[in-house]
Amino acid sequence: MKRILTTGVISLTLIFLICMLLINRFTENQQAQSVQHWQTTLSALADNQSLSVTRWMFATEAPLKEITDNNSVRLYLQRLNGKSSAEQEKTAQIDYLRNLIIAAANREGYTDKARSSINANLRIIANTSLALYDADLKLVAGTPGLAPISQAIKDTLQSNLTIGSVSPTHIWKNENQVGQIAFVSAITGLPQFGAEDEIIGYLIGIKNAENELYSLLRNFSVELQSLESALLQKKDDGLVYASPLRQDRDSTLNKLIPTNGQTAAALAFNTPGQFIQAIDYRNIEVLAVSRNIASTDLKLIIKVDRRDALGQSLDEQADLQMMLILGTLALLAMLVAAGWYGHLLKEQKSNEVLRATTLALKEKTSLLDAINNNVTDMVMIVDQNINLAFINHALASQVAIDPEDSEGKNLNSVLGSHYAEQLSPLIKACFANQKESTSKKSLELKGKVSTFVINLVPMLYGETSAVMLHFHDITLIEEHQKQQTQLLRQIMQSLMNAIDLHDPYSANHSQKTAKIAVAVADAMAFKESDRDALEIAANLCNLGKLSIPQALLTKTEPLTAEERAVVKNEVQHTREILQNIEFDGPVLETILQKHEYLDGSGSQGISGDALLLNARILTAVNDFVAMISPRAYRESLPVETALATLLKDAGKRYDRQVVASLFHVAENKINFDTL
Repeated sequence: MKRILTTGVISLTLIFLICMLLINRFTENQQAQSVQHWQTTLSALADNQSLSVTRWMFATEAPLKEITDNNSVRLYLQRLNGKSSAEQEKTAQIDYLRNLIIAAANREGYTDKARSSINANLRIIANTSLALYDADLKLVAGTPGLAPISQAIKDTLQSNLTIGSVSPTHIWKNENQVGQIAFVSAITGLPQFGAEDEIIGYLIGIKNAENELYSLLRNFSVELQSLESALLQKKDDGLVYASPLRQDRDSTLNKLIPTNGQTAAALAFNTPGQFIQAIDYRNIEVLAVSRNIASTDLKLIIKVDRRDALGQSLDEQADLQMMLILGTLALLAMLVAAGWYGHLLKEQKSNEVLRATTLALKEKTSLLDAINNNVTDMVMIVDQNINLAFINHALASQVAIDPEDSEGKNLNSVLGSHYAEQLSPLIKACFANQKESTSKKSLELKGKVSTFVINLVPMLYGETSAVMLHFHDITLIEEHQKQQTQLLRQIMQSLMNAIDLHDPYSANHSQKTAKIAVAVADAMAFKESDRDALEIAANLCNLGKLSIPQALLTKTEPLTAEERAVVKNEVQHTREILQNIEFDGPVLETILQKHEYLDGSGSQGISGDALLLNARILTAVNDFVAMISPRAYRESLPVETALATLLKDAGKRYDRQVVASLFHVAENKINFDTL
């Protein structure tokens, strides 16, 4: 009996350990899938909210820019700063500026309407305001209830303000304990007074962050109790939450967080764009992502409690483990009972041991089947005749067949001829090569087309050679990638529209260049990734023109040496705009070589093999489009003349293969008159 018990305990222990390992692996896979799902979901939410905040910032800055660019405002403010104007004249000028500021404030939402009914004898600190100050920060005109200039505004004024733009400040709390953010714009003198580079005043607009900005952080397309977003900003040597928190609203702008820590806030601020698993301000483990807010030092963090996000898989793991423990205890009790009964009835010992062993094996098989049937990925095993030897529950449910009924059936009869034709070559190749392989296919199951990564593994199934196919659904991942690509294209289109508005003589230049460059790349049999990088570079290559005065771009007379130097600096302006953006492929490198030639006669002197192939195409096509397009100082050249010019310098300034491909495109593929 002792020997039987010892053998039984060892066997049960092994079974228990194996089953526990399988349960852990199963639940780990489920958790990994859930984490991947939430990474995608949080990234999409962060992209949407950061875009909403950025749009709000731009919409808030726009009316201030209109006021600072107003020549009347600049003229009156300049005269007020002078000593020659009569007192009566200054009074009229101040009245004009006051009326303009109040009208703009009422129109653009820079007035605190909720406080307008308070007794005028009381001191009122407005939560929203608009004010005009001279160069010495002396108030010229403003809305009622102006508070003293905050430290956040002073810090912004002390920084190097960019002339011609609006600079947002940090978020702070005023005397009403209301969160505020200000937008500061420097006002310069008029050119005719020789003061276009001299700051003669400041326009400061203060917004109630709680009424406008914070509301953008509460818009979620996903309902989950612990899901929240917040803004982060620097303070002293640490970080603070610059917006209210769901669980700790009093900590806004108060609770200092070390920047060098491993908290979710510190990691989000230091590595924006990364997926984070860390401890938050409640000392609870969370899943989080973060994003930069354009033109500010603010960071957006969106997070969800890990337990809340992964609760189902964690509960399933606990349930399965409890079932395993109870089952093992039950089996152990049965084994003891069987051993004791066999001691009393030796003649029945063999039958009882066999019965107990059979029962244990059935329990083990049932548990393994339960684990297999709960795996969400589809699995099948086929033999050399493309007949099914095994399918799991996930696949069986998709094709509406019982797993046991599928054994021995041909792949064609289960999935249909269309999908059998796609999978059969992969299976045959795996049998032939006896190596693991991976492929991506789109399959329609239950009327829904999904994209799968299919892993094929050669194996032995019993004594028969077989191939196991593992189908992993990546439909959601690809949809997210498509959304990101669409967003990038929309941003590029907006930038190109801005370029066209700034330089009307170069309207559609970037689009034309991109279309022709892609056609040349196709003629040269480019890979899709290299062609896409070239297309993005062509669309963005003229972005630096936004930093060049419009008057130079539209000038009909020859440019001076100084003016030519300004225009030549276009590429460096493009570098400054795009240098912090991560592209797939050599996008920025291609743009920086836009004006370089094989013989080294370009702006930077780069020549020969040092020139990227993408840059050689962009240079030739950009010059070609410039020739066939009208300019302020000339009419457009005929296509034949432009092609002849390129051909003349082929092998010297331009790559021969690129020029030949451009000729091919011109003759066979593109009507340049319709671009």
